Amino acid sequence: MSLSSTQEFEVIKMEYQQKLASLNKKKQRGVSSSSFERTKSAASHLHTRYVVDLQTMESTIAEINRLRDQQLYPKLLELVKG
Repeated sequence: MSLSSTQEFEVIKMEYQQKLASLNKKKQRGVSSSSFERTKSAASHLHTRYVVDLQTMESTIAEINRLRDQQLYPKLLELVKG
């Protein structure tokens, strides 16, 4: 994941949190069901994007760790042993 992807992930996370807050406010105020459903749908869409991005990030981290453990660490040991 690139830096911009990480930044996009954070933006989606913030937007999702804002939609949830808006959804809760609308629920408390008892706004029309159509307005509530639109906000609920938008929050659901953001949640899906958030989960997909999170899984992508976790997959990237796992691959970096695998490369470190399988390729870089053995080379480091060789260098240390001289």
